[in-house]
Amino acid sequence: MDEMDIIINTGTSIIQAFYEKKGSTLKEEYRQSTAVAFMDPRDMKKLSLKPRDKINVTSKWGSVTIYADKSHDAPHEGMIFIPRGPWANIVISPETYCCNIPTYKGVKAVIKKTDDEVLLVANLMHKTYNKYKYNTKTLGQKPVYKKIGE
Repeated sequence: MDEMDIIINTGTSIIQAFYEKKGSTLKEEYRQSTAVAFMDPRDMKKLSLKPRDKINVTSKWGSVTIYADKSHDAPHEGMIFIPRGPWANIVISPETYCCNIPTYKGVKAVIKKTDDEVLLVANLMHKTYNKYKYNTKTLGQKPVYKKIGE
């Protein structure tokens, strides 16, 4: 099987929230904890995925490359859990239905294994929203702000 139809559910994970509170959102540790789809091991087997393999998740709102990992909450075949954050935001509906909260659950998508890079937050924002233009090849873990007067 090359690709699979799935349902995305998002929410806050303890580890992802820890790194947000710590102020590490631009760092590798945040990417490792947040740019991940927790999958049922049977679904991983169907796609020949091992933990930390990369997958491309595509919904009608966008596409993003993240890591695949085994879910601790299986069984839930046909569903993935992505921690709430920049990677999840690319593939969920921006519609808030007048309640100021996007649709974080039940989003239809397709996943497939890929060799594409899982981007750090600053690079993801640059690629997706054309923000943070710099002359460097990668923003990496650098701050994306400039001091007033520079």
